[in-house]
Amino acid sequence: MIQFIDVTKKYHDGTVALKGINLEIKQGELVTLIGPSGCGKTTTMKMINRLVEPSGGRILVDGKDISKINPVELRRNVGYVIQHIGLFPHMTIKDNVAIVPKLKKMNRAEYDKRIDELMEMVGLDPSQYADRYPSELSGGQQQRIGVIRALAAEPPIILMDEPFSALDPISREQLQDELIRLQEEVKKTIVFVSHDMDEALKIADRIVLMKAGEIVQMDTPDRMIRRPINDFVRTFIGENRLNESENLSVDDVMLHNPVTVFQTRGLAHGAKLMKQHRVNSLLVTDRNRILKGIVTKEMLEESYHNEDLSLQEIMKSDIRTIPVGSDVGEAVDLMKQYGFSTLPVVHHNGQLAGLITNSSLIDALLKQM
Repeated sequence: MIQFIDVTKKYHDGTVALKGINLEIKQGELVTLIGPSGCGKTTTMKMINRLVEPSGGRILVDGKDISKINPVELRRNVGYVIQHIGLFPHMTIKDNVAIVPKLKKMNRAEYDKRIDELMEMVGLDPSQYADRYPSELSGGQQQRIGVIRALAAEPPIILMDEPFSALDPISREQLQDELIRLQEEVKKTIVFVSHDMDEALKIADRIVLMKAGEIVQMDTPDRMIRRPINDFVRTFIGENRLNESENLSVDDVMLHNPVTVFQTRGLAHGAKLMKQHRVNSLLVTDRNRILKGIVTKEMLEESYHNEDLSLQEIMKSDIRTIPVGSDVGEAVDLMKQYGFSTLPVVHHNGQLAGLITNSSLIDALLKQM
């Protein structure tokens, strides 16, 4: 999606801001650029919409060199959220959000509907807030509007320049949660600049840690915590996080009471359990809680017409598991390698101990911070 190829930046006074960085950001990924002041993180981000031009190297978006794209046109297709929000005080909230759709000459009825949907997505009732002015909203509400303004014209890329740093701690945490939830729905490519490691660890798919115009380490939050490549990374992350994460096992992060079903039960019972617990899969066990397999919603739907089948006849029995007491890093590696969103944890005799999910991993890591 976004590629930096040997990108450098040197200012007229001789200051070297970037020293030949190479970086690839995948479509739908939320990448956080972080590092000490003057490391080049904001410069890097601003190059994506040509607010800063590189001195050397190339930047590609979807394989196209952005130096050959008109910067005004480029910016209309890249959402931008800044620290101080930048809402126009003389315009209503709805008019603020509609700026880029209007510039792009989008259909009025379509973007009006889209704005209402976005306001509802961030918990601001359009009938109550759309006709208000920025001064009539709290700082957190204004920043929510800043975020959805960047989404209004459906840009594939969104740049966020320390958007929550000026807010109070409670509003900031709420907006971080809101961003995670929004990203699950909209799946944009987001480049997020931050100076806060807690924030980066919470929201990012990958973290790019920079120092003096260079990328020191680029990794997932979990891998960066567990495998810092040098003392600078260790110091920036914080020894407490590193020490606590080293003792984390699958037992600490798993759900101890996942939804299970006996293998002899029928498909209707399985479907009822899924609906009752709002899950898309069931762990199938025998009467001694020995894990026998897994049944997904898709498997049930494919076979539901046959009333005589039991769950053990349609379940997938060849499933990957991880033993109790295993290092949580092993679980993360397995889940990433095979694209799993869940991973059963079993005792040595095959008895089900629990279930690791993406959510349980994140919750456990955040509690360690």
